[in-house]
Amino acid sequence: MDRAERERHHQANLERINQMELVVGRGDRCRVDHEGTLLERARLLSEELRSHEATEAGLAALDRLLRLAEERQSPHVSDILAFVAAIWNNRPLPLLTLRGLEQSVGDDMLVVLDAFRYARLNLAQDVAGGPRRIARLLERKATRA
Repeated sequence: MDRAERERHHQANLERINQMELVVGRGDRCRVDHEGTLLERARLLSEELRSHEATEAGLAALDRLLRLAEERQSPHVSDILAFVAAIWNNRPLPLLTLRGLEQSVGDDMLVVLDAFRYARLNLAQDVAGGPRRIARLLERKATRA
C-alpha cells in the first residue's frame, strides 16, 4: 500500500467517523445521544489520527534504518539488524540494544516501535522495498555471522 492509498484509507475512516451517531433507548423510545456521539467521535478521531501519524512516521523511520543498514555507514549496523529482525520475526530484543546508539538511530527505533504499537498495517509489508528488502538484509546478516 503506497502513501496515497494509505491517505485515502485514512480519509475514508475520518468520513465514516463523522457519519456516526450514537442511538440509545429501546423500541419507540430510541433517540440520538448527541453528547455521547460527540464524545465517541472525539475518541475515534483521536485514535485514527494517532494511528495515521504513527504509521507514516514509523514507515519513514524504518526506511531510514534500513538504508543505514544497507549502506553500512553506521557503526550500529548489527544493532539495527537485530532490531529489524525483532520487528520482522517477532523475536525478542534486549532493551540494552536501545542504549549507546547514535541519537538519530535510537530515535528512529522508538518511532518504529510507536508505529508497531498503533499502526493498522504491517510495517514490514508497507515499507519501501517491503519484505524482500528486509529479507535480503537479514540474509546478509546471517551469512556474516
